[in-house]
Amino acid sequence: MMNLVDKNVVFVAGLGGIGLEAVKNFLTKKVAFMYILDNMDKPEVIQELKSQFPKTKIMFGRLNVTNTKEIEQRFKEIIAQMKYIDVLVNGAGIIADRNVELTMAVNLTGLINTTMVAMKYMDKSQGGRGGVIANIASVLGLEPAHGIAVYTASKHGVIGFTRSMAHDLYYKQTGVMHMAVCPGITRTTLLDNLDGRDTFDYSRPLSEHLVTCKYQTPAVMGASLVKSVEMVENGGMYICDLGTVKKVEPKTHWQFQF
Repeated sequence: MMNLVDKNVVFVAGLGGIGLEAVKNFLTKKVAFMYILDNMDKPEVIQELKSQFPKTKIMFGRLNVTNTKEIEQRFKEIIAQMKYIDVLVNGAGIIADRNVELTMAVNLTGLINTTMVAMKYMDKSQGGRGGVIANIASVLGLEPAHGIAVYTASKHGVIGFTRSMAHDLYYKQTGVMHMAVCPGITRTTLLDNLDGRDTFDYSRPLSEHLVTCKYQTPAVMGASLVKSVEMVENGGMYICDLGTVKKVEPKTHWQFQF
């Protein structure tokens, strides 16, 4: 179990539906520092958070996760402000299947780049104090979603990257744990009008499943996300669905033979 009291948290995409609700839940845990990154600016929301949680130092910075130079610069600024990162949450995500490059750049490549930059500052062997990197994947990173195949591929990539980064060799070197948070279907603006954003024009009978199935609210998911971080085990994958948090037990389909 991770005690979040007095921890320094960086949340990428912390002003969206799930992100903002998760940020609020982190703040109730009495974290010392919350640095919110997003590609949109909502000063009124930041001010409201500061008013509600005056004991936590809350800061905001704009970030385009597809811009590697911007990621480098922003994390330098974060370290200058808070010195250490204890928890990084990578939460940026889009559904835009017909723009393959953008989908991968936001959902997977951007997440990898923010992780690699943050690792330099969190690595115990480089002056950091270890911590947790929580990557928001999806239940669609564990199972196929035929109507949004490109999105699904990006989230499977997040799972593979997270599990690979969680190897004991890396953990012993850095003290950084890696985990994947897998939300169930959550009713956010991401699901608003999928027309033109699913895989094909004729994908509609499949992509409509995303808006007709049982779903959870961002508030429920935000609370579950923070709970999963508190439960963290290195390499853990946590399904957060309909108010429950369940650790996934992966199956081994293949191993190296020596």
